[in-house]
Amino acid sequence: MRQTITLALRQEAETFALRFSCEDCCHGAIVNGEPSCSLGFPADLRRDALAGEELAFCKSFELA
Repeated sequence: MRQTITLALRQEAETFALRFSCEDCCHGAIVNGEPSCSLGFPADLRRDALAGEELAFCKSFELA
């Protein structure tokens, strides 16, 4: 799911400590210094992704 990043989203993410990145997901790992997903999805969504203009949320995200 793609979501445009707005000021409201940034504020809510900060206020409620929202977790959405591969780093926060139980399927995410670092393999040979690179982000990896145990399900085979691209693993590149970082916690600092809110600095950009758009997020692509993973439908298989599970909080670790």
